[in-house]
Amino acid sequence: MQQAKEAQQRLQAQKQQAASQLKNLQQQKDSAVKRAADDRKKADQLNRDMLKATQALQLTETKSAQLTEQIDQLKKQADALNQKLQEESKQFSKFLPVIERLSLYPTDTLLAAPINSSRSTIGLSVIKGISAQLEQKAQVIKQHKVELDALQAKLADQTSKLEALHKDQTQQRDDLAKATKEARAIQQRSASTAFKVSQDAAKAAAKASSINDAIRQITASRQAAERRLQAEALAAERARNQVKAESTKKEIRSVTQSNDGPGLSSNSKGAPVAGRIVSLWGSSTDAGPAQGTTYAPQSMASVRAPCSGQIEFASSFRGYGQMVILNCGKSYRFVLAGMGELNVGAGQSVSKGVMIGRMPAWSGNSTTGRPTLFVQLRRGERTINPSPFL
Repeated sequence: MQQAKEAQQRLQAQKQQAASQLKNLQQQKDSAVKRAADDRKKADQLNRDMLKATQALQLTETKSAQLTEQIDQLKKQADALNQKLQEESKQFSKFLPVIERLSLYPTDTLLAAPINSSRSTIGLSVIKGISAQLEQKAQVIKQHKVELDALQAKLADQTSKLEALHKDQTQQRDDLAKATKEARAIQQRSASTAFKVSQDAAKAAAKASSINDAIRQITASRQAAERRLQAEALAAERARNQVKAESTKKEIRSVTQSNDGPGLSSNSKGAPVAGRIVSLWGSSTDAGPAQGTTYAPQSMASVRAPCSGQIEFASSFRGYGQMVILNCGKSYRFVLAGMGELNVGAGQSVSKGVMIGRMPAWSGNSTTGRPTLFVQLRRGERTINPSPFL
């Protein structure tokens, strides 16, 4: 009787313990769901804020580029006017010794040698004519000097404005970099497994010999990770560990989410960077038809995401400089190469138009050549014309 009572008590304690564990698990699940919802909400707000900040930076960069062009034109005008002024002053200087002698010793200069009255009259008329011409030249030189001073004053004013814009750009870039880092941390906390899979895929891609090979490495690495997770979920179900099975299935969904992106639409065009197009997809090059579109942007110009999607690779690659592979979904991928600095990392989700990096610093005096941004669009393993989407 006593043994039966003790067994019943043990059973009751086990039930209470199981109920307590179930309650704790439910609380943990509810807390995780709430945290994930809060993280998604915060990440979405950060994305919206970053999009607005990127648009503001783009406007600042456009103003800066326009102002730089105006300053270049002003410098050319000032140089041309200065050259003209020097030439006029040089011609005028030939007459200065005679003018100076006339002003100091008018009688001695005019009567340096005895001549008849008619020739003296002619000489005086010539001097009078030359004096009138010299006066006109002096007025022209004076006017050109006034114009040059005005140009230089305007140049100084515009240069001051440009310096202020550059300060704004630096602050805007720093703020964007900080916000992007925060968004990445939030996303990583909410989907740690998906980030780990993305980072492993990016490491495999870094060892690739070409962009084609890099994308194959990313695809193969992700597929291997999905198969491993599916095997774990199946094993958990067979062991009747429902909590583990559900958790693993959730991880699988987060890993495959990047392939469920919105894809591309020609209704929402927008170049990823402001700058002159150097070559279009399919144009003739030494290596054959161009496999993408190449831009020549301003120094340190911001580079924006050409689609919404997930970053699969973000690092230096071969001779391409800093490169990003952005999975847009529906088998579309953008490759952007040639940046000097990146704001994003593998596994991060971004919205179209958000700043993902910037071009290297460059000046016209650089001996390394102007940096360019290479933009390639792929569908599966094929390169296609990106122009309809840029």
